[in-house]
Amino acid sequence: MGVPKFYRWISERYPCLSEVVKEYQIPEFDNLYLDMNGIIHVCSHPNDNDPHFRMTEEKMFKDIFHYIEVLFRLIQPRKVFFMAVDGVAPRAKMNQQRGRRFRSAREAVDAEKKARDRGEVLPTEERFDSNCITPGTEFMARLDTHLQYFVTHKISHDKLWQNCKVIYSGHETPGEGEHKIMEYIRYTKSQPNYNPNTRHCLYGLDADLIMLGLTSHEPHFSLLREEVRFGGKENNSRTPTAEDTTFHLLHLSLMREYISYEFHELKSTLPFPFDLENVIDDWVLMGFLVGNDFIPHLPNLHINKEALPNLYQTYKSVLPSLGGYLNNGGKLNLERFEKFVEKLAEMEVDHFQEMSADLKYFNAKKSKNGSAFKVNKGRAAVKELVPMEFSDDDGTDDDGENDIEKTLAKLGLESQAGLFGDDDEEEGWEEDEEFRQHKREYYMTKMNYENVDADVLVEQATCYVRGIQWILNYYYNGICSWSWYYPYHYAPYVSDIKGFSDLKLHYDMGKPFLPYEQLLAVLPPLSKKHLPEAYQGLMTKEDSPLKEYYPDTFQTDLNGKQQDWEAVVLIPFIDEKRLLDAMAPCNEKLTEGQKLRNIHGPMYVYSYTPDNLGEYKAPTHFPSVGVNHASVELVHRDKWEILPEKIFKGLCPRVKEDLYFAGFPTLKHITHTFHIAKEAVKVFQQNSRGENFILDITELEIKPNLKDLANQLVGKTVFVSWPHLVEAKVTAVASMSEKYYRVKGGELNCQVMEGFKRDEFVCARNGIATQYHDRWGINVGDTDILVYAAAMTGRRYAPTPNGRVSLEKSWSSIIQPYAYQTIVKDIAVHDPGYREHFNVEDYFSPRTKVFMLGQPYYGCLGEVIEINPSHKGRIRVVMTDLGEPNFDVVRRKQDEVDTKYMPGYIAAQKVGISTHLLARLTGTVFLLPPSSDNPGELDMKNRLNIGLNLKNNKRSEEVVGYTRKVQDANGGKTIWLYSPKTVESIMEYQSKFPEIFDHLSEQKGDKDIFYQDEVFGKEQHKERVSELTAWLKESDFAKAFRQKCGTPCLDEAVVSRLVEEVDKISAILARSVKMQVRPHLLFKPNPLQGSTPPDPSVTYELFDRVTNCREGFSVPLGARGTVIGIHLADKETDVMYDILFDEAFEEGLTLAGPATAKRCYRLHSASLINLSHGNRYFSTGEANGNGKSEEPKPDVWKNNRQDQNHHYNHQNQQRPEKQGYSPHPSQQTTPYQPPQGSVNKNQGYNCTPPKNNPGYDVASPQPPDPNQLPSPSALYGMVEIRSGREVDCVVFGTYYATWNKILQQGIGRMPNRNCILCFSYIPRIKPGPKAFQLLIFVDVTKALADGIRFYRVNEQLISCTGDSQGLIRPKYFIKVVDCESNTIIYTPQYGFGTEAIPTIPANPGRQPGSAYGQAPHPGRGRGRAITAQQPQGLRLYENIWSQVQREDNERLDKWPVQGPGISNAAHVPAKDSGRSDNGRTEVSVEDIFRGAAMACAPQVPDQSLATHLSPDLLSMFKPPQQTQCQGVETNAHKEDSPVKSAFVPTQVIRNRTPRKPKPGNCDDMTRQSSTNEGQSLGSADAERPHAQQTQRHVQQSNGNDNRPRRKVRNRLAVKFGQPFVGDT
Repeated sequence: MGVPKFYRWISERYPCLSEVVKEYQIPEFDNLYLDMNGIIHVCSHPNDNDPHFRMTEEKMFKDIFHYIEVLFRLIQPRKVFFMAVDGVAPRAKMNQQRGRRFRSAREAVDAEKKARDRGEVLPTEERFDSNCITPGTEFMARLDTHLQYFVTHKISHDKLWQNCKVIYSGHETPGEGEHKIMEYIRYTKSQPNYNPNTRHCLYGLDADLIMLGLTSHEPHFSLLREEVRFGGKENNSRTPTAEDTTFHLLHLSLMREYISYEFHELKSTLPFPFDLENVIDDWVLMGFLVGNDFIPHLPNLHINKEALPNLYQTYKSVLPSLGGYLNNGGKLNLERFEKFVEKLAEMEVDHFQEMSADLKYFNAKKSKNGSAFKVNKGRAAVKELVPMEFSDDDGTDDDGENDIEKTLAKLGLESQAGLFGDDDEEEGWEEDEEFRQHKREYYMTKMNYENVDADVLVEQATCYVRGIQWILNYYYNGICSWSWYYPYHYAPYVSDIKGFSDLKLHYDMGKPFLPYEQLLAVLPPLSKKHLPEAYQGLMTKEDSPLKEYYPDTFQTDLNGKQQDWEAVVLIPFIDEKRLLDAMAPCNEKLTEGQKLRNIHGPMYVYSYTPDNLGEYKAPTHFPSVGVNHASVELVHRDKWEILPEKIFKGLCPRVKEDLYFAGFPTLKHITHTFHIAKEAVKVFQQNSRGENFILDITELEIKPNLKDLANQLVGKTVFVSWPHLVEAKVTAVASMSEKYYRVKGGELNCQVMEGFKRDEFVCARNGIATQYHDRWGINVGDTDILVYAAAMTGRRYAPTPNGRVSLEKSWSSIIQPYAYQTIVKDIAVHDPGYREHFNVEDYFSPRTKVFMLGQPYYGCLGEVIEINPSHKGRIRVVMTDLGEPNFDVVRRKQDEVDTKYMPGYIAAQKVGISTHLLARLTGTVFLLPPSSDNPGELDMKNRLNIGLNLKNNKRSEEVVGYTRKVQDANGGKTIWLYSPKTVESIMEYQSKFPEIFDHLSEQKGDKDIFYQDEVFGKEQHKERVSELTAWLKESDFAKAFRQKCGTPCLDEAVVSRLVEEVDKISAILARSVKMQVRPHLLFKPNPLQGSTPPDPSVTYELFDRVTNCREGFSVPLGARGTVIGIHLADKETDVMYDILFDEAFEEGLTLAGPATAKRCYRLHSASLINLSHGNRYFSTGEANGNGKSEEPKPDVWKNNRQDQNHHYNHQNQQRPEKQGYSPHPSQQTTPYQPPQGSVNKNQGYNCTPPKNNPGYDVASPQPPDPNQLPSPSALYGMVEIRSGREVDCVVFGTYYATWNKILQQGIGRMPNRNCILCFSYIPRIKPGPKAFQLLIFVDVTKALADGIRFYRVNEQLISCTGDSQGLIRPKYFIKVVDCESNTIIYTPQYGFGTEAIPTIPANPGRQPGSAYGQAPHPGRGRGRAITAQQPQGLRLYENIWSQVQREDNERLDKWPVQGPGISNAAHVPAKDSGRSDNGRTEVSVEDIFRGAAMACAPQVPDQSLATHLSPDLLSMFKPPQQTQCQGVETNAHKEDSPVKSAFVPTQVIRNRTPRKPKPGNCDDMTRQSSTNEGQSLGSADAERPHAQQTQRHVQQSNGNDNRPRRKVRNRLAVKFGQPFVGDT
């Protein structure tokens, strides 16, 4: 039927019909039905385009199990789970099955032949023949056994499967899978206890399923399948996990409403009552006319050529005159249908006249050789157009009747007066005659008639109408005949279907074929191996009575279609009697095992029983089920068969149509109109070309008063995102002029909307209108009022003070604006029947699995023992404490282990080729068969990609371990980097196939298509291509994992080290700990929690340790692992995490090399508890009572981490930049959508967390995600920040030149702007003349409290209005950080200098050096932080620097601390060990203060110099070991460092920072400074370290040091006094 076209057509015509959803957005369903054959096909042969593809049967079965498990977990049916495999089909379906199997077998053989012709060596293993997926084959018998085992295993071990009835209908039960499902629905619907509000979900999106769902007349019916992508070549390989998969949910509830709109005109034109259920039945009937699996489509009726709109228009014009509907519950009214077809025939004549006029025009332009077109045979594959020629007569002969007689005589037909119309009609007779001739030619050529007479046409009409009625019976009542089938490949013309109103339609029920009978009827000779050997000769032997039914070659006919798979396969229909007669002698030759496969079998109805039914023996590859709890009942098909008169037809009378069911969208509740127009609605990846149903929301007649509206809505719940309604809690309402919201006391507060706020309103309003129109086809009109609301994310059970657990709703932390006219209020909602309250004893019953969310044992899996009333509500649990690996060694050595990437020019130099050739070979280069095979044409179907395919710009994909795409440090452009593996692969490629490199090097331009004989020569190109193909497929890079560019992930070598560390602790036995815990510290696994994480305060970073906390997953409950990859997304709720688990499991994936085989999986944060997060949180000292916290405090945790860098790449902070490019996002501190890859689940927005941290409702629904619905915040512009918890940090970048002004007045607005723009992350400062020198961290919470407003512009920018004067005053500064040295230079509490550095508590859970201004752990470049207990050196530090400031306030760059890399790279004159004649020497600022600290050291009582200075003061002057100096590696402060110098600075002479002097101010910068009071010694030993330091500078200046240079900055010429006497 052209299923993708039909699905796309209805989705674009009715834009709201289909929505893309994630796992956590799928609504609650009662029944789930699986059409299993689609799953079997996609899991057994996912890549038919590759003739090399092979898969073991064990892998196929495991993939099928996994797919079923995933779908069950997605939907989680509450009552029935039905799995239906196709059994023996009706005879009418076998013709289609036969043609499809003949074509697929030939295509597989052709693909292998073409591969061999290209010289490719195919695997020796036998290719999987998809034709074996037919009832009766050995493969299906084995699969049936495995599926029964799988259901038994799941019911025995999985609690989710134990709560519903599982029905398995295998291949032994006759009937197609989807029709067996509908038979069950009809049976249950006819039972007296049927619930008319049952919610159905049917997996699959075949057009038949859409029709079947509508014939059930069930209002709550949805179809589910994977996302469909159009506009390119289909990728038929599956995504690795369902957690990544995007699903389409097609709601038949909306389809019913759209059909009502489609035929709304009939409500006013019908002389009889308008009945939607009857109109739906007629809509289904019209869908059959464009073709399906049982009859061909009518000529000229194609979906992509507006066939369905034409049918609908014909129906609306003729129905008022019919006196009733066409289809009455599956029974065709022949008289009315004939009138409808007669009216439809007029459209057919008009279509032919248009086509004939076009053909006449082209025939008039014929060339001399009689061809209507000149064929241009270039290097592009073209198809020769054969024009359809009619009579040479131009129609001007007056003797029309004689002309007709002559024409009939030529065609061998007798003159039949009145056969095709009224011969007496003069007008238009020429066109009519032309049409008649065309139809005769159609019947003679397509259907092989020798004579076309009245009997032929009557037969055609009768057969077609009989087929329509058979299909209606099949869809509405079940099979009425197993043996009937439509006996032609083509359908008659509509104008010839007439005279059937008195036709008597009777069908012989017959009986279904046996499995072997169907196999012999549908399989081609190429698939004969699937038949028992006794029958194979009937296909291949020349004397076989059936030989004519199995041709070796056959033809196909597109018949107006465009795709090869739509073509008609022209093979003869098999004769049933001849087939059975031929098989009869062979039946006796079957073995006993073969006879067991040739029978019809029952269905299996499983249910859970607590009784142990004994061991269930497993089939091959799987372990036995030791304790079987699956009770099974055998049900034969005839038990569910109901007579047509007993089937309940139409809509059940007890259906609650006025109730809103969560997750089922509706067009009700909002007044609107509609119109049909081509408005390019973008439902899929591109704008639609056809007509769309556009909904126009009616404008309100009376505009509400904003304040009255705020009183009604703020703080109340409404439904937003119509028609996909979501419950939400209103927080504010706003117009262009004012905005109302409630303050803490509950009173309304009014805010004037002006300036920036007004711009925000306009931006949000425009974004809403655009999204509604462009995606959903809805015109919202003028939006005068916006409603700000937080959508509901689910329900949870929270402990209450009265000792019970109560059901509560959870609201999103994201506040989004919605147009007021799309808000729905005060509607009746279906009560899901959730239990509102539990006793703690009932909710945490014994043996319940729980996770700890407090300390100790955060994240540990435990089990409830009991609840003792004497324990004051505490629950006695036993926790399993597992050993944790130590990754410190892996982190420290990560720089050594990580793959080093290089720019293209360096990689090209190593290989010895040009960068252009390198770029081409790492991408795509096509090699075509020899040009002599198809001269003048390009054989693109047989092209071979000889590029390494290591990068994909179109899909933005990189190959792990080989390539990376990063931003250029200079121009911001993206460039590709290459690893040593890439270089080695190219060098191997060059050594094996030098001809390719030679040929490509000689070519100029960007040509990427070459011929085999041109590259390898005509004599040996086949052999060389064969070798090349084998090498490309067997190389390691072909098997490497691909990922989106910029995905934060650990290198494969690092992951291997993690595996080693984890395996070291595998032998450590877990210990069980019994303890008493308060209920709010326990998380009970909740299968319906949606996207809500167990701990709302959680953040994720690479190396984090996590545990799986969701049941029903492929991952075992409580399995622990490590985060090795973070897959970023536009919305934080869509972020996925690659987890390396400690132990392998059956459904595990391989994501990072062979060491991770079956140990990885990709999960959502709702499935994880972050163990490392718990350690980080409780180590901050914010927990209650010496670390023994009663509950997690996300607010405290977030505030404590506000000054820290949340980025994932803490292990790469110290890595220097390479020349010419920026590090990969997993190696840099630059944000990468969202910033830095550390995904804070509350990033950007955070609601106030609950007082307790409870478990969640096990039966709570999963409402749609508001981010997917018509109001994504990304389109609305700026969103106001109401709490400091909503942002990680607010950072303002500036320069030293403006620092004094900022310190005195504050941060001001930029010129021509009404706001102050800040960063919402800590930016990485790249070298350059415009690079920021200072970063100012702003205290958002304090500023908000004083009335300053902040707004989120996007993921990276925060806008601030400032105070009344537009300033952010210094009192709101948290700290000021020097960008180059990462040192804090100012805080409001301590002022300037190192005293500005407050005490930072130890944080063992976080890697050192992860933030600007944060002191890392000892051993990584810094000591512990300086406290206020060390004042003297700090005061000296401040005094010296303040004098420098006063001396040259205008011309000095005031950078108080300089990294050691600059000191080492600076040039010092080699004169007297760095000492000038006047007693001056040049040292860094850091050296000055280190010397000052030495002077003050003796004043510290009872502490040695080394003990006091090294860990406390001096280490804080020292920046990280590696600076951003390009290519400089430093060893800071070794023995020859000035840190041991006894010199004390007494006079600052000048600053040597080069700069352009200001006019009129070029005087010497020499200034006098206050001298230090310390005494000096004239010891030569004291001067030696400084002399060594100076000598090293001299060596550098003499060229002995080849390290890169950089200009000297912040060097001060200092005059020293006499050395002082001190203890050294």
